[in-house]
Parts: sequence; structure tokens; C-alpha cells
Amino acid sequence: MTEESRSEHRAESGKDLEKQLRLRVCVLNELLKTERDYVGTLEFLSVFLHRLNQYAATKMDKNITEETVKVLFSNIEEILAVHRDFLSMVDSLLQPDPHAHHEIGRCFLHFRSRFQIYDEYCGNHEKAQRLLLELNKIRSVRTCLLNCMLLGGRKNTEVPLEGYLVAPIQRICKYPLLLRELLKRTPRKHSDYALVQESLQMMKAVCSSINEAKRQMEKLEILEEWQSHIEGWEGSNITDTCTELLMHGVLLKISAGNIQERIFFLFDKLLVYCKKKNRRLKNSKAATEGPRYLFRGRINTEVMEVENVDDGTADYHSSGNIVNNGWKIHNTAKNKWFVCMAKTPGGETGMAGGNHEGEGAEKK
Repeated sequence: MTEESRSEHRAESGKDLEKQLRLRVCVLNELLKTERDYVGTLEFLSVFLHRLNQYAATKMDKNITEETVKVLFSNIEEILAVHRDFLSMVDSLLQPDPHAHHEIGRCFLHFRSRFQIYDEYCGNHEKAQRLLLELNKIRSVRTCLLNCMLLGGRKNTEVPLEGYLVAPIQRICKYPLLLRELLKRTPRKHSDYALVQESLQMMKAVCSSINEAKRQMEKLEILEEWQSHIEGWEGSNITDTCTELLMHGVLLKISAGNIQERIFFLFDKLLVYCKKKNRRLKNSKAATEGPRYLFRGRINTEVMEVENVDDGTADYHSSGNIVNNGWKIHNTAKNKWFVCMAKTPGGETGMAGGNHEGEGAEKK
């Protein structure tokens, strides 16, 4: 290798290191921001708990007792105490703003034993879900829960109480993913590398010791792996909004006069459609490990409406093409429609299981 090529190699390595450190700062920022948001959610649940306890003390509704509240919220206040301290330490380590040289791994190791507090909460969660399901059938209880939600400052009541109660399980499962990403963005010579590596193994062990958390973590890892095979992904990561893939299949998409074959993936909160990537190098490593699909669009199911199409229909939504085994999908956030069509009868079963209402991003 000539001196000139060595110099070019060093310059290239320098650029790679600079990019790696820049991405490391991004992960540190995400950790800090999401931790603040999580503590805010825990504080909301704590206020909710106290208001419900006050209501239970009046004995105005036999369905809401102190025991009911205990089952619903378990040890949420102890979790809040842990995370106030955890956030305080994270905040102090990343002062004044997250920087590439900052160390965060020891923070997780310091809280190793305190994170075991999740055992009780996760072990109780299924029981809490069953109880809340029964309580929501009672009109007076539904009204009481809604009042507590509004008094707690949540003007948007689209997220029900059960959506907040699952937050601790989702958060404890998110730490291994964040630490794995942080480790990936940390140079081996960085003083934080070994600590982040140890923290990752420790948090994976914490999650694995909790059955419910373990199931959630495995689901998130599957989604993370799935997204790694999508080239050109746009928007927030799949694990930020979804917890599982419900179904997928190949459909014909009719939009703006074009008929295109697309692979549709229906998640619990998102519909994603992609184009299958053409792999020319069949025996190469890149062909087996690289992206399998090209991202083409996503629609949040909260703003998605689905309408069945009668066989033989040909209207402006399908650009005059005759539709069989199909339905219309309406992105209400953008007021855009497209038509989907299965190649065979029954191919669409389950994909149009009702009307939903979220924002979307689309490519043709």
C-alpha cells in the first residue's frame, strides 16, 4: 500500500468514526428524551391511582375499591420512584447536552438490582388486564375512568387506561434495543464500550427473568429484524408504534392509473406496503442477508378506512380497471384512496377486517 493510499484510508476511517460518533449522540438523545416521556407517563399513572383511591374511599361505587385499584396499578409508584432517580442520573451524566464522549453504561449497571422491581408489575399485568376488561363493561366505571383521565391532564382520550398500563412493560423491553443500538454506535476504544456491552447483557437478563417482558422483547426483536430487510424505510421505527405483525400477503395495488404488485404487511398499528427487491446475485452473501423489499408506503391504521368492493366494479378509484376480490383503502389524513386486489378469491380475507382510523406516507 502506497503512502497516498494509506492517507486516503485514514481519511476514510476518520469519516466513518465521525459518522459513528454523530449517530451515538442521536441514540443518547433518544434515550434521554424517551426516558423523560416515560417518567411523565408514570407520573400521570400515579395521579390517576390517587384520584381513583379517593373515589374508592367514598364507597360511591361498589365496583371501585382500594383492592381494585391495587390490582390495576400494582407497584407503579415504586417504579416511578426508581425511574425518577434513574432519569436524574442519566440527566446528570449527559450534561449540558448529550455528547459523543459521554458515558452512560454505568448508569444501567448502578440500577441493576432496582430494575428487578418490574418482576411484580409484569407478573400482575395479565390479571390487571382481565379486571379492566370487566370494569369497562360497567358504564359508571367507564365514566369514572374517563374523568380521571381528563383530570390527569390527558385531553386526548383516544389512548385508554390499558394503553398506559402496558407502558412499563414496553419500556423495560425497549432498553436492550436502545443499548444494542448504542453499542453499535460506540467505537471499541471508547471508554463506554465495555460498560454498554455489560449493560446490554444485564438488561437482556432482566427482561428474560420476566415472562411477559420476555414475550414483548421477542416480539420487538422480530419486528426490528423485519425492518432491517426493508430498503428506504421512512418514518419512525416499526418498534415505536407496533408490537406484532398480524398478517402479510401479495396484492395488486391500483393507484393513479397504475397496477403494481406489492407485498402488504398489516401490523397492530400500521399498514406497510413494499416492492419485492430483485436479487440478481443469487449466490452472493448480499442476496441472502441484504434488504429483501423496497419501502413504498405506510398508513397508520387509526386514519385508515377500508371498504369492500363488489366483484366486477370498475370506477374512478380503480382507474376504470375491473376489480375482483378487492377493496378500497382510504388514507383519511391525506384524503387519498387506492384499490387493492387479491389474485385469487379469499386472498383478501382478514386484510379488510373492518374500518380503522392515522397518518400516512406514500410513494407510488
